[in-house]
Amino acid sequence: MNKKLYLIVLLILFISVFSYAQETEEKFLEPYSQGSQTFSINLGLLVPLFILFPNQDTVYVPFGDQLSLGGSGSLEWATFLNSRWSLGVGLAGSFAFTPQKNTHSLIPITANLTYNFIFNAFEVPLIVGAGVVVNQVDSQVYFGSIAKLGAGFFWNMNAEWAFGLRTQYWIVPEIYFDSNSDKTAYGNFLDIGLSAKFHF
Repeated sequence: MNKKLYLIVLLILFISVFSYAQETEEKFLEPYSQGSQTFSINLGLLVPLFILFPNQDTVYVPFGDQLSLGGSGSLEWATFLNSRWSLGVGLAGSFAFTPQKNTHSLIPITANLTYNFIFNAFEVPLIVGAGVVVNQVDSQVYFGSIAKLGAGFFWNMNAEWAFGLRTQYWIVPEIYFDSNSDKTAYGNFLDIGLSAKFHF
């Protein structure tokens, strides 16, 4: 009798765990499908790394004392092409300071392509983005291009909200021609921060 009761309890436990695992799998393993959308809010630090001057004798120049550690923030929207790939747009902004206390700001607008690796309640997005940027130091303004490479790590708290960390590498070219070609420069920055993502 005890053995039968023991087997019944084990069977009920097994069915419960299996049902919960199925629900979890449906909820977290495939949180996205074609047409799913996300809206993300990101806040963090912008780390100035270095500048490349391809047409000068000194090609590599660390930002060093030229720019302080800065802040960054962005809003992003994306729609899923299938359960893994998404395409979206983002509006970001950043600031840092020069030694003269002038503000250096970058305002990029980018198109982003993302591939999401899904691991139960966790996801790891790999991001490639490109677009235009307003690059301003004090009263000097340059309109140019920007490229971004990034990755993140998110925990899906439920079917709607995910929270995590994200980092992106920004490459910001300033390209000049003819007699000013020696001024051509490629700024390199690291954007590291926290992210909240809403699924709908």
